[in-house]
Amino acid sequence: MTVVELEKEISRGKELFGEIIRVTCDFLERFDALDPDEIRAFEKKRRTLLEDVLKFDQDLKENLSRRDHDISIAMTRQIEEFRIFQEVFLRIIMEKNAAIVSLATKSYEKLRLELNNVGRGKEAIHGYNKIHEISNESISQSV
Repeated sequence: MTVVELEKEISRGKELFGEIIRVTCDFLERFDALDPDEIRAFEKKRRTLLEDVLKFDQDLKENLSRRDHDISIAMTRQIEEFRIFQEVFLRIIMEKNAAIVSLATKSYEKLRLELNNVGRGKEAIHGYNKIHEISNESISQSV
């Protein structure tokens, strides 16, 4: 792998990381308005991007291990800079993932409370209907 080829590979890796963050930020911004199909599409897209990043990382390591003995100083510097870039972007991705989990948990709790309220409303209606039936029976028996 030449310096130019390494630059191209690193550029491709940066694009992949950037795309993951872009997709994740877009998802976070629109979280409350997304329907289930859009959520599934996001998960599929994110999974595909993560698989692409893992494949990229594996391929880069393999290519570099073949040239381990004659990596130039310029290539070593590029690799080190890219590793720092990766660490920063991985932290950002992990923060975004934590934000998604937090939003999903809050949304789940909100839906659970709403469902409980619906259940209480249903019980109240059932109780009211029972009282109404009993009062109607009392009225018809007294007449």
